Amino acid sequence: MPNFKVVYTIVERGPSRHWLRVGLAFVNADGSLNVRLDAMPFNGQLQIRDQTAPTQAKPDEPAPTSSGAATAKGTAPARRKRSP
Repeated sequence: MPNFKVVYTIVERGPSRHWLRVGLAFVNADGSLNVRLDAMPFNGQLQIRDQTAPTQAKPDEPAPTSSGAATAKGTAPARRKRSP
Protein backbone atom coordinates (compact mmCIF):
# COMPACT_ATOMS: atom_id res chain seq x y z
CA MET A 1 0.00 0.00 0.00
CA PRO A 2 1.51 3.36 -0.99
CA ASN A 3 2.21 5.89 1.73
CA PHE A 4 0.59 8.71 -0.22
CA LYS A 5 -2.79 9.61 -1.67
CA VAL A 6 -3.72 11.67 -4.73
CA VAL A 7 -5.48 15.03 -4.31
CA TYR A 8 -8.09 16.05 -6.89
CA THR A 9 -10.56 18.86 -7.37
CA ILE A 10 -13.75 18.29 -9.34
CA VAL A 11 -14.50 20.96 -11.92
CA GLU A 12 -17.94 21.16 -13.52
CA ARG A 13 -17.92 22.34 -17.13
CA GLY A 14 -21.43 22.37 -18.48
CA PRO A 15 -23.00 18.95 -18.06
CA SER A 16 -19.67 17.15 -17.47
CA ARG A 17 -17.43 16.88 -14.41
CA HIS A 18 -13.63 16.70 -14.68
CA TRP A 19 -11.32 15.33 -12.00
CA LEU A 20 -8.13 17.42 -11.97
CA ARG A 21 -5.10 16.20 -10.06
CA VAL A 22 -3.79 19.10 -7.98
CA GLY A 23 -1.34 17.46 -5.57
CA LEU A 24 -0.41 14.67 -3.17
CA ALA A 25 -1.20 13.84 0.45
CA PHE A 26 1.44 11.93 2.41
CA VAL A 27 0.23 9.66 5.19
CA ASN A 28 2.05 10.02 8.53
CA ALA A 29 2.64 7.20 11.04
CA ASP A 30 -0.29 8.42 13.17
CA GLY A 31 -2.69 8.43 10.18
CA SER A 32 -2.69 12.20 9.71
CA LEU A 33 -1.95 13.74 6.29
CA ASN A 34 0.54 16.28 4.95
CA VAL A 35 -0.97 17.81 1.81
CA ARG A 36 1.18 19.36 -0.93
CA LEU A 37 -0.73 21.23 -3.62
CA ASP A 38 0.58 22.17 -7.06
CA ALA A 39 -2.56 24.21 -7.77
CA MET A 40 -5.36 25.79 -5.75
CA PRO A 41 -8.94 24.89 -6.66
CA PHE A 42 -11.29 27.80 -7.40
CA ASN A 43 -14.17 26.00 -5.73
CA GLY A 44 -12.23 25.37 -2.50
CA GLN A 45 -13.02 21.64 -2.55
CA LEU A 46 -10.50 18.81 -2.52
CA GLN A 47 -11.01 15.07 -2.98
CA ILE A 48 -8.26 12.90 -1.43
CA ARG A 49 -8.14 9.30 -2.65
CA ASP A 50 -5.85 6.30 -2.53
CA GLN A 51 -3.68 5.94 -5.60
CA THR A 52 -4.99 3.22 -7.92
CA ALA A 53 -3.76 1.82 -11.21
CA PRO A 54 -5.92 2.84 -14.21
CA THR A 55 -7.01 -0.78 -14.71
CA GLN A 56 -8.22 -1.04 -11.10
CA ALA A 57 -10.34 2.12 -11.06
CA LYS A 58 -14.09 1.72 -10.74
CA PRO A 59 -16.25 3.44 -13.40
CA ASP A 60 -17.37 6.16 -10.96
CA GLU A 61 -13.87 6.89 -9.62
CA PRO A 62 -11.04 8.85 -11.24
CA ALA A 63 -8.22 6.95 -12.88
CA PRO A 64 -4.80 8.62 -12.53
CA THR A 65 -3.19 9.38 -15.87
CA SER A 66 0.23 10.49 -16.99
CA SER A 67 -1.16 13.96 -17.71
CA GLY A 68 -2.35 14.24 -14.12
CA ALA A 69 -6.01 14.76 -15.04
CA ALA A 70 -8.92 12.40 -15.20
CA THR A 71 -12.67 12.61 -15.61
CA ALA A 72 -15.30 10.97 -13.45
CA LYS A 73 -15.63 8.23 -16.09
CA GLY A 74 -11.91 7.39 -15.87
CA THR A 75 -10.69 8.88 -19.16
CA ALA A 76 -8.36 11.82 -19.52
CA PRO A 77 -9.70 14.89 -21.31
CA ALA A 78 -7.96 15.98 -24.51
CA ARG A 79 -5.41 18.73 -23.99
CA ARG A 80 -5.16 21.63 -26.38
CA LYS A 81 -2.21 23.90 -26.95
CA ARG A 82 -2.91 27.53 -26.22
CA SER A 83 -1.58 30.10 -28.59
CA PRO A 84 0.42 32.98 -27.05
